[in-house]
Amino acid sequence: MGVALAAAVAASVNQRDQALQLGVQGVYLDFEFASKNAAKELLDRLDSTQVGMNLAAVHQDDKTGVVRATVAVPDASVPKLTKKITDYRNRNNRYGNPMNAALVTNIEGIRHAALRSIFVGDPRRLPEPHTPIWWETWIRAGTREEFLNLARQSQLEVSDTSLTFPDREILLVRSSLDVLSRIFLNSLIMAEVRLALDTPSVFIEMRNDEQVEWSDEAAARLLPPEADVQSSVLILDSGVNRSHALIAPYLAATDWQALQSTWGPNDMRRFDGHGTAMAGLALHGDLEAFLKSTTPKQYTHVLESVKILPPAGRNDPKLYGRITQNAVRLMESINPGRWRVTCLAVTAKDDAKGGRPTAWSSAVDQLASGVAVEEEAKRLIVVSAGNSQPSTADVLGNYLDFADTSEVHSPAQAWNALTVGAFTERTNMIDPTFASWALVAPFGDLSPTSSTSLLWHDQWPLKPEVVFEGGNMIADASTPEPHTHTDVRLLTTDYDLGAAQFRHFGDTSAAAALASQMAARLAAAQPTYWPETVRGMLVHSADWTDAMKGHRTSTSFQGNRLLLRRYGYGVPNIERALKSASNDLTLVIQDSLRPFKNEGGRVKTNQMNIHRFPWASLDLTALEGIDLELRVTLSYFIEPNPSERGFIQRFRYASHGLRFAVKGPLEDEESFKARIQHESRPDEGAGIRDAGNELWEFGPKLRTSGSLHSDRWRGDIATLQGCESILIYPVSGWWREKRGGVPDYWDRDARYSLIVTLRAPEAEIDIYTPITTALTVPVSTEI
Repeated sequence: MGVALAAAVAASVNQRDQALQLGVQGVYLDFEFASKNAAKELLDRLDSTQVGMNLAAVHQDDKTGVVRATVAVPDASVPKLTKKITDYRNRNNRYGNPMNAALVTNIEGIRHAALRSIFVGDPRRLPEPHTPIWWETWIRAGTREEFLNLARQSQLEVSDTSLTFPDREILLVRSSLDVLSRIFLNSLIMAEVRLALDTPSVFIEMRNDEQVEWSDEAAARLLPPEADVQSSVLILDSGVNRSHALIAPYLAATDWQALQSTWGPNDMRRFDGHGTAMAGLALHGDLEAFLKSTTPKQYTHVLESVKILPPAGRNDPKLYGRITQNAVRLMESINPGRWRVTCLAVTAKDDAKGGRPTAWSSAVDQLASGVAVEEEAKRLIVVSAGNSQPSTADVLGNYLDFADTSEVHSPAQAWNALTVGAFTERTNMIDPTFASWALVAPFGDLSPTSSTSLLWHDQWPLKPEVVFEGGNMIADASTPEPHTHTDVRLLTTDYDLGAAQFRHFGDTSAAAALASQMAARLAAAQPTYWPETVRGMLVHSADWTDAMKGHRTSTSFQGNRLLLRRYGYGVPNIERALKSASNDLTLVIQDSLRPFKNEGGRVKTNQMNIHRFPWASLDLTALEGIDLELRVTLSYFIEPNPSERGFIQRFRYASHGLRFAVKGPLEDEESFKARIQHESRPDEGAGIRDAGNELWEFGPKLRTSGSLHSDRWRGDIATLQGCESILIYPVSGWWREKRGGVPDYWDRDARYSLIVTLRAPEAEIDIYTPITTALTVPVSTEI
């Protein structure tokens, strides 16, 4: 241990820069402990005024359980720490035991620390080393002037905004990772660093002329889209102010429309510029990241807008289904060849009770399925889950109780839509004026206004399917309503340019805009993907945050149902959706089958497709003892038939259903198919006994609601290699049950997207190469 300490100290000293050395000199060291229990009693010893050490940060690896404590050790204290280690080796206490045994024996390792050691957040969000961005820099109390001197020497910009606590002071600093690392290596000032991309107050509080300067500078870096760009986000809202410098290059005049020509396509004060705010997020994402960068930007998708809200009066609620369909078809007539994501954040609060279809949600389903007009294409429609309006009393208790009784709005119960709820990572309140106010949502949990489907019957879809950032709120018992403070919201474009260029925004509207942006990026990268596939990929790449998982009291049906109907499948990951890694391989199949056939006047189940995967090509010995994860997602669109009679078997809402099942390791394919045919009929596949049901996270009973099904299997390589086949099979619907009429509804094909990912999450083993090599022969389909 003494050798490791000496090596870590030497590594730090060798990287020092004499020009940046101010104040007390020392080193940051990472101490590793095998577990939280091992570290718990020892952290106080590492934060010792007697020895002169200061504990900066503590992190635990979720996978290994290893605890890493980053400690600032002044040069003068290094000999004291060294003596503790040598005393353990050379001296005994009065009881005959080695000195300092409790400390030294529990230390697994000592390493030289880097700036990443004190970074709080997802390391995947760290910028490139030379890219300057804004950081939240948490410094030790009393070191402000020392830090400002180092910042001036390094030509860094430090915001006047700060927040002071007894032990820490938080400063906003614009720096690259490289420059901030040099300050870290040459001082003992910093305790934590975080990305400051979630504090838009600095822009909102600027005068408009200052905002114009920032907007113009960013616009100068905004490269126009390629001439042949084919991916777009269509905003159906209150219109968009196309004059905004950060919107105009990506919203052509021909793509800027109103449902009624007399309305005009521009945004309106009446709706507080909602459409322009949506457009900014659908193009840029959170605008602050682009404003604070210095690099040019070119997007792979463009914007389209059709104004569906009137400047005066109101639309007849009964006509919103037709309005939505007409607006989409209007833009399709202008740009018929585009891969379009339609984004709808206009919802009706009281129409989706219990998850039952409405005229509006059925129109969305019909539009997505492409069956309303002969030979229409299918469409991806992203709908916000809708916002609740909690009071202070609702959020100062367990705000999730209120969310769980706030139902998803219409038309977000549409089976074919991608319904988007909101979560938040915005927990950094910088404004000292509100220091006594409480944050409503903790980091990574549901946004305070997001709605859920906990109250719905299980026959209706799991909504929302995914969640995106929607901002947070703060609350104080002295006020009747919580506050949407700019510190915990997103930054986007404002419509009233005479007053402001930027505004804060949030809730499920913001989340839907961000989901649409991701879908459009994915469609641009994979233009051969179907709408069903892109919808499926967002779900397939999603996962619950630690905060969400913390609410799962068990892995039982009810425990998983709670999370699915509150958060959907979690937060999508764009990198995972766009490409495979060496230890994370995704396969996408786009196929179809004919669910039903007519034999002697009786309509029966017709066809099942079986897809085989080359798991046998993986090295059994190399993967032995390693946990593998198989994720399967099935996405398809149904044709709606809304009716209260949909509760009985003959008159169903959905035209058909599809399900997936995985072959058991001890089954041959014929017995596998025979088992599925036998088990699927009584309850539409919910009773299928998947091979090793206990290895599936959700199981058939929970995952089969709606028209998008996803589940995760975890097991070993030997079991996986016996489960090389996935069967896609139909269950009943009104195509089968409807009697008479023209055309024959049973005589139709149903297409689907099957997405399969194999991961070795805890191993750096190449599973990509052997499988892709084996896939030179196409995956077979069998009838």
